[in-house]
Amino acid sequence: MSEHPPAAEPWPKPAALPVPAPEQEPPRGQTRARNYLARPEQRRIFWLFMPPALIAMLLLGWLERSWFAPPPAPVRPQVDTTMADVPTDPALADAVVIAADPELPAGDADEYGASVHSLAQVRDDTVFRGAEEEAWFQIWMTLRSTDTRSLARSSVRRVSFTELFGQPRSYRGRMVRFRGTLHRLEKLTAPANDYDIKDYWQGWLEPDGGPVSPIVVYFLRLPEGMPHGMQISEQVDVVGYFFKRWAYAATDTVRIAPLVLALEPIWKPQPVGSPVGNSIGTVALVTMAAIVLLTMLGIRAAGNGPGRRPSPPPTDLSTTLSDVELFSPDEALRRMAEEESERPTGRTPGKEPPP
Repeated sequence: MSEHPPAAEPWPKPAALPVPAPEQEPPRGQTRARNYLARPEQRRIFWLFMPPALIAMLLLGWLERSWFAPPPAPVRPQVDTTMADVPTDPALADAVVIAADPELPAGDADEYGASVHSLAQVRDDTVFRGAEEEAWFQIWMTLRSTDTRSLARSSVRRVSFTELFGQPRSYRGRMVRFRGTLHRLEKLTAPANDYDIKDYWQGWLEPDGGPVSPIVVYFLRLPEGMPHGMQISEQVDVVGYFFKRWAYAATDTVRIAPLVLALEPIWKPQPVGSPVGNSIGTVALVTMAAIVLLTMLGIRAAGNGPGRRPSPPPTDLSTTLSDVELFSPDEALRRMAEEESERPTGRTPGKEPPP
């Protein structure tokens, strides 16, 4: 009996899809290893740590405001700078006030920025007077003969607003030193003179330690790059000569202020972009923002990492079987019979097969 080869299948079998291996349970007593790259695990970690961190930040801010609050600003002494009226006898309508004879400053002449005779012509609680121009320009010439470095290194005692305001005769023409904040700095034209001084700078300075009343300072020049204008705020040191207690027209009334002449302000530029402060609240806020940013970047990087491959698209059977001829089962059986009848049997002519 001859062996027949197996009949051809009417259509090819589709490729078998890989079957994922069943997930094995860990041995008893052991926990399954967490997949920290999975989105659910990342969300769990995010919500596990972020709420306590936000609560801690709020608590730190409350502690800073409650326990580490800056001390209140000291109360500055107030000085009445209103110019007092000259007392006169109302019964004498044509009374005339005559100024007293000038008093020569006491002390060594080398201590003054001008001659003692010119300083004796200076009067307090007045505007600029023509008799004061000699002392005014002599002080400017004394300042021109020095330099800023030597003035800054000089051992001059620091004075307060109260000292200059209350003892103008004691300090007239003497070198003084003080510190404060310049709020106004404008350039003025100098009156005609024989000293080649064409202009100078007028500054209004709020002294450190109070009061809020200004000290008027005239500068011969400014450091390079120093801001100027009607609204500034620059910390400076001043070393110069006290001139007088000057009367000026304020917004409400006539007031008086100490007036000082200096070569230039001792000023240091503030660094650009300097931090505002290192408070606990600021540090906590910056730390939390960095944690949130790093967490979000980590989640995004894990979602797009090489270990996470996109799943293949589903197979389109119509495209796969487009070149395959499909027919019914009856047609398949008929074709199998025709192939069987056409196949040779392997018999030899004239010989009968054994029984």
